[in-house]
Amino acid sequence: MSIDQTVSAPRGQQKVLDAWSKRLRGRNFITCEDIDIPAINRELAYISLLGCEDGEFRFRLAGTGLQQVFGGEARGKSISEIDACRGGLMWTELAARSMLRATPVSGMSKLSDGSIHFWLRLPLSSNGVEADMVLCHDRYLPAEALADPDRAALRVDMNLRLDCGDLIAA
Repeated sequence: MSIDQTVSAPRGQQKVLDAWSKRLRGRNFITCEDIDIPAINRELAYISLLGCEDGEFRFRLAGTGLQQVFGGEARGKSISEIDACRGGLMWTELAARSMLRATPVSGMSKLSDGSIHFWLRLPLSSNGVEADMVLCHDRYLPAEALADPDRAALRVDMNLRLDCGDLIAA
């Protein structure tokens, strides 16, 4: 896995960063209540919240777009319990850096299967006093994302929406 900053991230990631930045109000982090859901509504499937408990990150929330990558629901699980997160600096060291330094951290990683992982880590506070959580945005995209991340993200979004067509009304 390698981290590369030469390819621009999908626009959705910039929307999440912009929405977070607008809610800072002179701080280096936002609170859970500050999250602007309407501003990031199209990216919610790729949002997760990490809480730090006893020095270990645990998912407090993970969007539906991450379930396929994570192999199911991640809420309540630690990073070490999810194969896709093990060994990924963006899930451990860089999430901790974002939280402890109260600064955004982002990048792109090429995965062993050729896919691309665009990631963003933003400091978040549960109590309004200190950053004790991380707001994450993760887009796992096919290799062609290197040429056009936005087009690749749109294709993944459409597949996610098509999967909902299998639901049966009660």
